[in-house]
Amino acid sequence: MATNMQHDNKFVLNDTVIFDIILFIFFLVLAVLSVDYNPRARSIPLGLGILGSAMMFFQLLADAIPALRSHLHFVVQSGILGAGNETNQKNEEKPERVTLYWWKVTRVVLWLAGFVVLLTQVNYLIAVGLFIILITKLEAKESWLKSIVLALCLDASFYILFDLILQAHL
Repeated sequence: MATNMQHDNKFVLNDTVIFDIILFIFFLVLAVLSVDYNPRARSIPLGLGILGSAMMFFQLLADAIPALRSHLHFVVQSGILGAGNETNQKNEEKPERVTLYWWKVTRVVLWLAGFVVLLTQVNYLIAVGLFIILITKLEAKESWLKSIVLALCLDASFYILFDLILQAHL
């Protein structure tokens, strides 16, 4: 048991941690660069940079220091593209798992391509709402109710932010 605790306290450096570091740096740079913008222009990048930095910091801690995962229970360790983190970290990937993982990635890319096409055809609120409903229902396997509520909340947030506050009228 003591050896497991020592092993869990180690800092892990793998592709997931490197990706977390890259995203963390991106969000920090976004926050720092946005300070030079005028007050109206900096509100979105500054908020996104600060929030993204905080979120990526916690994700980085959870991915890099396995012992902290139990304390950071609010950080999700798997998601829509999760293909079994333990298997991937041990480099004992089975061909079926790798194929399944890339099929999931391909589906998400196709969803995003469809979303971009839909954005050119209809109002952005309709495109965002439909995209969120379909991706959460079909890919994340959530209930229709959760998918619709999430889409409505996101659409309302986008409407308030872009149409009312920023008067961007996308």
